[in-house]
Amino acid sequence: MRYYRYCTKPVLVISHNSTFMKVLVLITLVSVFSCKHSKGELEKQVQTLELSYVSWACDCANWATASDLHKYEGDNLADHCIYVEPALPSLTLPDSIGYDGDRVRFIGQFYTDKGFPEGYSSQENPDPARVFRYTNYQVLKSNSWESKKLSTP
Repeated sequence: MRYYRYCTKPVLVISHNSTFMKVLVLITLVSVFSCKHSKGELEKQVQTLELSYVSWACDCANWATASDLHKYEGDNLADHCIYVEPALPSLTLPDSIGYDGDRVRFIGQFYTDKGFPEGYSSQENPDPARVFRYTNYQVLKSNSWESKKLSTP
């Protein structure tokens, strides 16, 4: 018998009995998929943040405050970027947002721990970051039109 550890859940592995192995494989799969990085609880403080979108060449957190944009560069800035998460599906940002330099005012709360927004998936395995769950937003500046003008010949 050997014990293996996946996330924080121990799994017992025995190399006999095929029925037992099928059950064990099922338990292992459930264990692996349930090891989603928890963001913790929502902080009590409701905040208003003005964030700018940063276009990274990865699936990293890509929203930063103006003060962080002035204070940090490169990887140092990446360490201070956050993810945003809508409180309701109807609050999902429009497709015209997500271009470098877009600015949005969000009202909401941070989660207590680093993690990923609800429904987030990536093949790149990025680092978790702070997640801001917003209940309202206002687009201050969208570079969608400028970006489209630059990409057309």
